[in-house]
Amino acid sequence: MCTKDIARRTVAGAVVVVLGTAAGAAVPDRPAHAGGFAPVRVEEVSESDGSGTKVVTATCPGARSVFAAGARIVNGNGGVVLTAMEPDAELNTVTVTATARTGHAGAWSVVAYATCDLSTSPPVRATATVESASTVEVSCPGSTRLFGTGFRSEGPVDQTYVDEVGFGPGLRTVRVHAGGDVEPASLTAVGICKEPTQPTGPPGERVEATSGYDGTWPKTVVTAEAGPDVHVYGVGARVTGAGPFFLSALVPSPNLRQAGAEAVRASQLPGSPAARADAEGDGEGSLDVAALESAVFH
Repeated sequence: MCTKDIARRTVAGAVVVVLGTAAGAAVPDRPAHAGGFAPVRVEEVSESDGSGTKVVTATCPGARSVFAAGARIVNGNGGVVLTAMEPDAELNTVTVTATARTGHAGAWSVVAYATCDLSTSPPVRATATVESASTVEVSCPGSTRLFGTGFRSEGPVDQTYVDEVGFGPGLRTVRVHAGGDVEPASLTAVGICKEPTQPTGPPGERVEATSGYDGTWPKTVVTAEAGPDVHVYGVGARVTGAGPFFLSALVPSPNLRQAGAEAVRASQLPGSPAARADAEGDGEGSLDVAALESAVFH
């Protein structure tokens, strides 16, 4: 494994490509090598209305399994919180849940993404849950290595929200962190892991991009395009700063060549707890996104 940093990309066109929302399965723009299978991205979009909680599930086609997950809130404007991006135990589906904060008005929707693939070494799901704590980590079992992430947070969305879903050192662990004024009642980290198989190209790696540290919100960041014979699987992100900031999108691009993330500042809504006003530099922050890239499998 290796890790490399890529300069941030916030060009509007690149963001639109990665954060597009045409439902269904998107086929990568390169074929699989002989003996390998090209992954596909499947997405499902909820209804767009003003309901308080939305749940949407993306299902992998045929015999393909979930290798990575993604999620996005559309038109949440800091008033809607992602509470789950969760592959099921059999790794057939990805379910995304989001809930509107107190006082949020207007239509919004949520999108679930599943990156689906085939391999002679099927993936497995690893989970870890903590209660009344803001951080949880899960490790891939045995000699397996990480391909995708997931999370679930149970708690009042006016006061707690996920601000990190990250890859650990060596691409073996997933770290989930919840920010806010209170700790969630429970917080779950999910890792999608598989035994190493001989790839047709270079080994897996983490590619990163970052925004500037300033008071502009929302923030969107996109990684550079993957090289030949490589696809993006897992997407991780972290938002930092002095203020009520949280993740609103972790998205693999339709052709699985880039990863994008979005972070928002919690909007001040009637009945919601006020944002911090006493912290030096309040309102400023940054967003990091990471793509877990890997070559096609045998």
